[in-house]
Amino acid sequence: MRIVNLILLLLLVGLLSYYWLLHESELQGSRWTCNELSTNFISAPYQKYQEIGERYVLYFASSSNLTIFQKGKLVFKDGEHEKYEAIIDADYKVKKDKISVKYKKIDWHLKPQNAPIFVQDLDSLKDFETDLNFIINDEKLYFHNRKNHENTNFVCFAS
Repeated sequence: MRIVNLILLLLLVGLLSYYWLLHESELQGSRWTCNELSTNFISAPYQKYQEIGERYVLYFASSSNLTIFQKGKLVFKDGEHEKYEAIIDADYKVKKDKISVKYKKIDWHLKPQNAPIFVQDLDSLKDFETDLNFIINDEKLYFHNRKNHENTNFVCFAS
């Protein structure tokens, strides 16, 4: 009887450990694709843009490392446009439905030549830390700001 109880206890501990590890690393190993289109800019440096279309691929490589492939197109009001591509390395921590991200490194693969403020803004993310809430529902990953501001709400799709 003691052996059966010991085996049951070990199974229970194993299952709880597995659940805890799985729960803590819900994003680990996952990849998500997000699209965003921004228009109607109110800040003076961005008023020269008609729109900025961006696509992100978020790869949660481990339980603490996030790689973001970002590419997009800047469309100027005069009809010109420039494409860009960057890879961003970040650290992240998850606690329940909250994620904290700290950007570590920004590598440009294609830097827009006529958008110095845009480049400066993306480069300024280095060492920046942000906190977001997230929800995974089916094949969708929803992010939203902890204060529920619209400008940080977006959805990504499993890829």
